[in-house]
Amino acid sequence: MIIFMSQAPILGVALPVLILVVLFEIFGEMVGLKTRINIAVLSVVGLLCLGAAGFLLLGDGYSNLGLVVYAAGVVLGTILALYALVTARRGQQRPWFVGILIAVVVTLGVGIWIHAVLAQQDAGSAAVLTYSLAFVPALIALIYGLFAPDIPKPRGSMW
Repeated sequence: MIIFMSQAPILGVALPVLILVVLFEIFGEMVGLKTRINIAVLSVVGLLCLGAAGFLLLGDGYSNLGLVVYAAGVVLGTILALYALVTARRGQQRPWFVGILIAVVVTLGVGIWIHAVLAQQDAGSAAVLTYSLAFVPALIALIYGLFAPDIPKPRGSMW
């Protein structure tokens, strides 16, 4: 909900970022990287995109490059938070699943509250808070990727 309220080209960036995540995951499997390490690396990329977008948009207002980088960071963070949520469903990771789910629901609720209540009173503060809130999904994915226990591999042959 939050990501579709900005003027950034979210829908135009969503498919290329999703393809990037899939290709990174396929390449990671070929090299032998674990899923949670892939999530951590890509979430750092998403956080760097969001940080760079802040500097790009701070300079000249609304540049197209800044909006595209912001959209890439938001989409990457959101996809990775959902991916962490899906991978945390297994085995010993039940507390991680609950924690990620609570964080995502609270983030969504705060974003709706910002736009419903605060945006009418002070649009500048609402924009800053929404930008700050965009970091939360990528941070959730980074924390999961760094600190979660390894995901058990399925037994048996895949082929």
